[in-house]
Amino acid sequence: CQQDTIKSESENLQVYLRVRPFTLTESGNGESQECVTIEGPDTVVLKAPRSCHSIRQSEKSLPQTAQRFSFTQVFGPEASQKKVFEGSVRTLVQDVLGGGNCLVFTYGVTNAGKTFTFLGPDHDSGLLPRSLSVIFNSIEGRLYSRSDLKPQRCRDFSRLTLDQQAVENMTDFITLLQETYCKAMAAAFTNYTVRAGSSLSSDSSLNNVSEADSFCLDVASNVRFSVWVSFCEIYNDNIHDLLEQVKHTHTTAHWT
Repeated sequence: CQQDTIKSESENLQVYLRVRPFTLTESGNGESQECVTIEGPDTVVLKAPRSCHSIRQSEKSLPQTAQRFSFTQVFGPEASQKKVFEGSVRTLVQDVLGGGNCLVFTYGVTNAGKTFTFLGPDHDSGLLPRSLSVIFNSIEGRLYSRSDLKPQRCRDFSRLTLDQQAVENMTDFITLLQETYCKAMAAAFTNYTVRAGSSLSSDSSLNNVSEADSFCLDVASNVRFSVWVSFCEIYNDNIHDLLEQVKHTHTTAHWT
């Protein structure tokens, strides 16, 4: 027991496994062959499918072997989005609100369910929308009101002088004007009305955490929060900032 306690305290990387259910097409094709068996809350046993040619050949001489893998926690096909969040990320959100750092990412092959788990559909939000909902519900009324802080990468910040604050505020104002102008031009050419101030569409999953699933975590009353958000994509070994302003090419329209 003592060794297990020491191991858990020194373990920095937590790995959760979520086994998604078979689709109707997969079940119809006979792919449900008891390849994955969940043993307890943290262990799975993998067996090769019975349809595998090499397995059929080896069964004539050797018994089929199984591989056993252990994880921090295993969620079965019946696990809901809420259960996965509660069992994996909720404590990390609490650590962040207490001043800690954490990294959460999904890993798996194509069509494994990464996007469903991380973002989720509009009616059943995933880890990211639920985390954001908890964070902003918990810090409501405790936002740092001054503009003298600027993030330094992801782990530090610098305190700005009055002159630096003026430059930052002017840059933000110019960026807002540029974005407003681009939206107005897009509306003129596409006959589509862009509603000012709607940075996320009303049907976005980020705004669709149900009231029943939304809650607050305990936060010290004397703490104030400044929030910076970055949204990046890693694709073909390149990192793309998805919130970076897109450079628009202006063209002249000729009307006849």
